Amino acid sequence: MRYLIAETTWKMMSLGHALSQTGTLLTRCEAAEDIEEFHRIGAHDLLVVDAAVLRSMTTLTRLRELNPDVPIGLIAREADGAQIAAWLMAGADTVLSSEATTEEIIARLGAVARRAHGVSLPVSDCGPLRFDLEKRRVHFGVTTLSLSPKLYEILEFLALRPGRLATRETLMSHVYGFENEPAPRVFDVYMCNLRAHLAPVEAALSIETVRGEGYRLQVTERRGTARTMAA
Repeated sequence: MRYLIAETTWKMMSLGHALSQTGTLLTRCEAAEDIEEFHRIGAHDLLVVDAAVLRSMTTLTRLRELNPDVPIGLIAREADGAQIAAWLMAGADTVLSSEATTEEIIARLGAVARRAHGVSLPVSDCGPLRFDLEKRRVHFGVTTLSLSPKLYEILEFLALRPGRLATRETLMSHVYGFENEPAPRVFDVYMCNLRAHLAPVEAALSIETVRGEGYRLQVTERRGTARTMAA
């Protein structure tokens, strides 16, 4: 998954570093005044902001309007119950204390990001495949698919949105953020390689190319019904 994080304080920068160590893709916004634009154009699964940003640069209502489907995690210091309730009513999906341990904050943010896609646990099935979202691995039966980080990220994005069209631009924005996007032909090679990895389960799950528009993951069989992958 990819998070957009506003690294406007040392605490948020430290949290960003810890998140990157878990393998989570990060889009970092260092200037509070840029958070609205980053949130509007990015392809991320979660927005993480310090509550102080809401006092001067934006509002939860505005952030919701810009990207209504993306959950918002708010990091706050010394907030009372009434203030937390107000933030939740204004559009925050969770409010976390900046004094909580990094492990707790990461776990709670992960839960919010997953549940926005209808996934309660870090392990989730998509067709015949089982995704370990925490360890960033994909399994078919007892076999673990040998996916590079980029191939995993593309497949995870599509698997969390089965049957939904993803444009090439959205996929590339999710995988690369705003930096170092490859040439279109390089991305085509990634898709070709990913399809090769999925060939043993193509009768149950496949990536459809919608010409001129993008890609869609088609799932026709559930886990346990597809044929066994060769060793």
